[in-house]
Amino acid sequence: MRLLAAPLLPLLVLALAPLLSGCESSQAKSARLEREGARSLADERGLVVRAQNRDVRAVHTSVVQDENGTAVVVVLRNAASRPVGRVPIAIDVQGAGGKSVYRNDVPGLDPSLVEATGVPAHGELAWVNDQVTPAGDPKQVDARIGAARGDAPRELPRLDVTQPRLVLDRVTGVEAIGRVTNRSKVEQRRLVVACVARKGDRVVAAGRAIVNRLAPGKSAPYHVFFIGDPRGARITVVAPPTVIQ
Repeated sequence: MRLLAAPLLPLLVLALAPLLSGCESSQAKSARLEREGARSLADERGLVVRAQNRDVRAVHTSVVQDENGTAVVVVLRNAASRPVGRVPIAIDVQGAGGKSVYRNDVPGLDPSLVEATGVPAHGELAWVNDQVTPAGDPKQVDARIGAARGDAPRELPRLDVTQPRLVLDRVTGVEAIGRVTNRSKVEQRRLVVACVARKGDRVVAAGRAIVNRLAPGKSAPYHVFFIGDPRGARITVVAPPTVIQ
């Protein structure tokens, strides 16, 4: 029996080799996919804004809420003579008595929920975060704008957005439908289309949509679902570039 068993060991090893190599390749593939992701969980850190931006300020903040969720609107104003490509936005949503009920400083948030892109020179930009999950009744928002990331571009890629038409869906509520066109030579990725509805100076609804990819010279539809009720309100829509150059 011993003489028969000994030759089986190399055969057993050879039989197991493909399985073992398969396990190793799966692990390698998993590691590669993680590295190729937008951010690695191991390296993920929450947003921290230590110094206020000298040129870009939050000139207006609002919070709206309905049965579908909570959205925050921050209007940015750039006092500089050059546009800003990327700028972090730290929000502190506060409830009664100024108690904090939500901050966008948890690790793993989508970049569009912690930064604004494409703030025009001597202009304003409305930034919308419709993924706010407050631990209480939100009353007001404090926004802190950090230092710009990267060099200041000379100009921003041009994108045209049509004024939306509103469609009422019995399940999802009011939806804004329109088109966005890339007039630049720069392909846009994860392009955010943000809609804000106002009655007078009061924000009554807000929402956003993401166009995953928009090639130069191409257009794509956008579908924005609102938090709040935009009917009868004045609606503004913006699609600032996410890829500057």
